Amino acid sequence: MEEGFEVITAKNIEEALLTLKGVKPALLILDLSEKATREESFDKLKKKYPDIPWVGHSAYVECPCEFKKWINYYISKSPEIDGIRELVRSL
Repeated sequence: MEEGFEVITAKNIEEALLTLKGVKPALLILDLSEKATREESFDKLKKKYPDIPWVGHSAYVECPCEFKKWINYYISKSPEIDGIRELVRSL
């Protein structure tokens, strides 16, 4: 637990679906660099957690178009974590 947040990690959405069984996360932060992620995987995760904010995170300046229908907030990767920390605190 860092800064008051309990963090649960997963390598991909399929692993997240298994890891988060019985857990109601406050938000999901998704690394959008995984090209192998399928639309069905996003749909399954969104169906399981429809009312929580999804934060997209990648090296792109803006959220890639193919992810916009799932992502509520977007932040680009940076060596500084202050941006994501501030976003998480605001939610």
